[in-house]
Amino acid sequence: MPLKSGPIPKHHQLTEILRKRIISGKLKPNDQFPTEETLCQEYQVSRGTVRQAIGTLVHEGLIHREQGRGTFVTPAQTQSTFFTLTSFDEAMRQQHRQPSTRLLTKELRPATPVVAERLALTTHEPVIHITRLRLANDEPVVFECRHLAQSLCPQLIEDDLEQESIHWLLIHKYNLPLIRATHTMEARILSPEEAEILQVQAGTAAFFVDRLTYTIHDDQGERPAVWYQAFYRGDEYHFKAEFQASLLNP
Repeated sequence: MPLKSGPIPKHHQLTEILRKRIISGKLKPNDQFPTEETLCQEYQVSRGTVRQAIGTLVHEGLIHREQGRGTFVTPAQTQSTFFTLTSFDEAMRQQHRQPSTRLLTKELRPATPVVAERLALTTHEPVIHITRLRLANDEPVVFECRHLAQSLCPQLIEDDLEQESIHWLLIHKYNLPLIRATHTMEARILSPEEAEILQVQAGTAAFFVDRLTYTIHDDQGERPAVWYQAFYRGDEYHFKAEFQASLLNP
């Protein structure tokens, strides 16, 4: 079953196929994982492509290597769990609240050392800096900030970012493949400045989300595309996690 030719590298396609085989139960916990040679023949890809896909699954904790024995599917109770965020508009509509967006900042800036490090850029390289306030029934709920290299989509700064989804624009208007994201979420106390933006008292608890989204860099690799940070009001926003039944502890 050969993989498709197109903008998505073959090792990403193969990773997704193999991940689904594990999550669906076609490859069961403790099953021996197919060998590199078997996968090369089955999907008509190079050994390098197979090794990249296997490396990703090992990093995700879905499979593991055992010295002298081979590679095996990790038992469900020890597999990593992945976290995703529902879009703000969708989450608010599910709560029967009217979502809206207020653009606070949209400008080009030279990358600071911190931004350059997160996005794998050179210091002072132009980046698009966007801050927005997300509201529900005209009440502030989320304060968010994004950085992305100007070279990825120079025209984005001209778009109406109060009415348009940035994620949708990047994928559908600028044909920028967004292939994976890493999230970090923690509880924080809002500073006076952050609290003022969200119209709450200083010291109010909030969820802080840090997300780095990756795109394709070339036929064999990837690069960070968008660095997103946001404060979600703890009294107004509720996160919902869904788990595959096979991933739940007994």
